[in-house]
Amino acid sequence: MIYNTFDAILEGYDNTPDTARDYARGMVWCEAETRESSIKYGRYVDTVDGIEIYYDYGADYYFFCPEEV
Repeated sequence: MIYNTFDAILEGYDNTPDTARDYARGMVWCEAETRESSIKYGRYVDTVDGIEIYYDYGADYYFFCPEEV
């Protein structure tokens, strides 16, 4: 699947969904670049302050996308 992702990820091996939520709340997203990414194993986690959080369970990391409205 193709996602419009921010150039920010969190490695999953030492982070949890709660850590990803906190990261989304604390990041200055208007300064981050976005790009289209093909991610095969993306699973939706949550939406926080207009940022969608996904977990790539194939590569073990969290990635972030602007909320689709």
